[in-house]
Amino acid sequence: MDKAARTNRRIATASRFDRKPRQRRNLRRTRSVGSLVSGQARLTPALKNFANPEDTVFVFARAVSGPRMPLSMLRIQVKDLPVDFNLDDSMGMTPQMKLSDFPEVVIVARVSKAGSAIPQPGDLEGVSGR
Repeated sequence: MDKAARTNRRIATASRFDRKPRQRRNLRRTRSVGSLVSGQARLTPALKNFANPEDTVFVFARAVSGPRMPLSMLRIQVKDLPVDFNLDDSMGMTPQMKLSDFPEVVIVARVSKAGSAIPQPGDLEGVSGR
C-alpha cells in the first residue's frame, strides 16, 4: 500500500466532528498514578504534512464517565512534539473538578489550526484507548 493510500485509510477511519473527517494522532499508552497521568503525545509521520509547526496542541484528560470538560490540560505547539507529558490536579480547569476525583480518564491530544480548545473541522485528534 502506498503512502497516500495509507494516509487516506487513516483519515477515513478517523472519528468524525460535524460530519467532516478528522485525522487521528498517535498517543502512546498513558500511565496513571493517583492524581498524575503521564504519557507521550506524538504526530505520526504520515500526518505531519497536515500540521504546521506553529499549530496549537492541547493534551488533556477528561472523565470516562462524567463531564466532558477537561479535568487537566497542557497547551503546546506542534514543533514541541513528540512530548512526554504529566497531567495533574494543578493543571485543572476548575478547582471543583480535579483529576484525582475521577477513577478513570481518557487522554485526548488535539492539533488546532485556530488555536481554540473547542474542536473545529480539520483538527487532528487522537484519543487514548482507541
